Amino acid sequence: MTLSRGLATVPRELLSSFEAQISEREEPLDEVKPHEAACICAVVEELRAVGLLDAHHYAGFAYSFRIPQISSEFDLLKVSDDAVLNIELKAEDVGEERVARQLRRNRHYLGPLARQIYAFTYVMAARSWFEMGEDCALTNVDARRVADVLRSMGRPYDGPMEKLFRASDYLVSPLNDTEKFLASEYFLTNHQEQIKGSFLRACERARSAAEQPAYIVYGSAGTGKSLLLYDIAKSMSMCRRVCVVHCGVLVEGHRRLNDSQDSFEVVSAKGSERMDFSGFGAVLVDEAQRMWPSQLRGIVGTACRIGLPLFVSLDRRQVLDAERERGNVEDVIGALIPQVRIWHLSRKVRTNRQLTGFVRTLFGLRGHRPVARTRHVKVAYAEGPAQASELVGAFRDEGFEYVRLGLEVPEELAIDGCLTTNASVGQEFDRVVMAVGPEFVLGDEESRDKAIYRNHVFQGVTRARSDLALVVYDTPELLARLLQIVT
Repeated sequence: MTLSRGLATVPRELLSSFEAQISEREEPLDEVKPHEAACICAVVEELRAVGLLDAHHYAGFAYSFRIPQISSEFDLLKVSDDAVLNIELKAEDVGEERVARQLRRNRHYLGPLARQIYAFTYVMAARSWFEMGEDCALTNVDARRVADVLRSMGRPYDGPMEKLFRASDYLVSPLNDTEKFLASEYFLTNHQEQIKGSFLRACERARSAAEQPAYIVYGSAGTGKSLLLYDIAKSMSMCRRVCVVHCGVLVEGHRRLNDSQDSFEVVSAKGSERMDFSGFGAVLVDEAQRMWPSQLRGIVGTACRIGLPLFVSLDRRQVLDAERERGNVEDVIGALIPQVRIWHLSRKVRTNRQLTGFVRTLFGLRGHRPVARTRHVKVAYAEGPAQASELVGAFRDEGFEYVRLGLEVPEELAIDGCLTTNASVGQEFDRVVMAVGPEFVLGDEESRDKAIYRNHVFQGVTRARSDLALVVYDTPELLARLLQIVT
């Protein structure tokens, strides 16, 4: 109620600052949208008009809340011990289909809270209310229904809303969360949806082999490019068989995908340049930066010759063998398909901001900024590989996934049954531990071997979604740098 009164009277240029102190935000919103401010005021007036007068019923709402790393926004959100209430605000009628789609998505995101979910949309122009129940059916209600829900809710949660949500509950990996992926228990970001829609529409419009689309999507680790590619493969497989070329070692997740359906098939990049792709209606290439130029030319040439849509995703930073950096994917594809379309995924959706900032700072990546002290990165130190192996074992006991370098490593660190950086391509884990030794050099390094070592470390640390542990051995200068970053 305090917010609604302020939104109605505070000068527009002060709204963001006013809202930030009411909502106890660390950073103000870029702006408080005028139509949302008007909607909030209208909602309060409608609820008061049906008898909801006690101020405590209006306490505990969060305005314009975003789950960390997820693009969807909740206009109004209130959480109590046993229930959660979401009210979406619309100034004008947007149609019931859009209302239903948004509320269905919101119910999905609120599910992990394990509370009774009440999901409403208020349309100010029509002074109308919609509710979506557990069966995802949309019904017209009135303000009395919302007032009854508010009266039934217990004491509101008064802590930081972010603490109730874990991004890992929503970030699905096709390889590590295969069942959730196949059951479509995930959503794409708005930008991912935009790219997907553009590619699928281009496929539908193509009337000849020469008109088939070719897309390249660049994205750094954690931007969701692999999920986007596999989601496109799943969507396209409704009407055509799709070949996904994985530029790395096929793992159990790939086998589960292939065994669970036959509408799209994942194959290894090794030998793929000699495939004729007969029987397929599209070719999608994941992690293309790992391919030799000759491999990529073979795949693109065949797809171009027989008229197949081509979708390629890559991350320039994720190169394990320095020699492969000599191949420029865009040039290779552009030489065969001049009308190739380029997209860039930039928003991190897999890793939390603190972990992302740590990695960017450690590797001196463009746009890195100083990071706040973080509990998401743990640094340990060992004298020699044997002691490092013991520390890795301790982190594994805490639930960390050990990703070892796909290079020759000390015998003590070559732990049986653990992933190498080569085998981890396309996979992701909530918690990752790595052991890093004297071969890791800070700053620029001319040595090819040192560069490859850094590439493998980068590949490993970017597999972590939430927490990272680094066990440093025999390298005190690296320990000093890591402690400087995290503290």
